[in-house]
Amino acid sequence: MAIEQVDLAQLFDSNIYLVSGDRTVLIDSGIGFQWEDINASVRKMLNGRKLDILILTHRHYDHVGGANAIIKEFGPSEVYTGKGDAEPLRKGDRASTLGERFGGALEPMDVKELGEGDIIDIGGHRLRAIATPGHTIGSICLFDEVTGALFSGDTVFVGGIGRCDLPTGNADQLIDSLKKLNTLKINGFYPGHGPAVPKGGNVHITNGLRMMGVRI
Repeated sequence: MAIEQVDLAQLFDSNIYLVSGDRTVLIDSGIGFQWEDINASVRKMLNGRKLDILILTHRHYDHVGGANAIIKEFGPSEVYTGKGDAEPLRKGDRASTLGERFGGALEPMDVKELGEGDIIDIGGHRLRAIATPGHTIGSICLFDEVTGALFSGDTVFVGGIGRCDLPTGNADQLIDSLKKLNTLKINGFYPGHGPAVPKGGNVHITNGLRMMGVRI
């Protein structure tokens, strides 16, 4: 089993992670403006294996803009996102996904919904979906019950938290989501932007709560 990070070509791309067990999962797709480079990096890491699943942590274009290129290239049999963010992706909604702000097109895509507690078991990793609204209404984090790794999307970063002033964002919901994450025993911490860390992930959750004015 392994967690690897895709090499990125654009500074405003989201982080993209490949999680490999008996099956493979790609978490987020980047903005897709240089999709050939991203796909080449994914292909190299797959090393001849099939991409089985693509999970999008939330609707924003810097995380989903490259999804259709990945789907066309690798043909994952399952594509998921959080319940509250699925419909804009199905419709190719450029407004609430921020595609208009980034200046990119968004083709409608067929996505399934992940709800609170849903498990993606790929053998060696058991990714449990955690509903974490706040950055968007449908934001999800993924907690690996085997390794203790948390894939936090744009809910919380090393030294930062997700914005709440974009469509469907909500500060009170973000605080509640951070409190929920703080009940986990987090080892590796893999956010949607910025550096990932191999251990001690809980400190970044508590730092996020402090940034939101919550006393810990």
